[in-house]
Amino acid sequence: MTPACRTPADAFIARFLARVPADLRDSFTCDQLTTIQRAFGMRYTMEHALDLRRHVRLPWARYYLVVLCGRDYRPRETASRRPIRFLRWRYAAALAALAVGVALVAEIALVVAI
Repeated sequence: MTPACRTPADAFIARFLARVPADLRDSFTCDQLTTIQRAFGMRYTMEHALDLRRHVRLPWARYYLVVLCGRDYRPRETASRRPIRFLRWRYAAALAALAVGVALVAEIALVVAI
């Protein structure tokens, strides 16, 4: 494995091998590393219908905003967990609305400053 990782798969394998004890690193074959990458490294590479990523610079810090939307392929939850999920959704939606508001205010501030 070369230090310069050219693809996300190479970067994943490099990070994986950095966490493995030194005496085991050389024991992995290419096929084993590829299988490990497919099993664990592909969790966040799904295509989304909406993939919006923005950076917001404020005077005191820099923030990022990520909005992902797409079809949910997970199985439906049981009725006993729905009330807890509903409360979490409300807090998440409020936090997302706040983040969008902060991003919009920052964008307006940048436009006004120009």
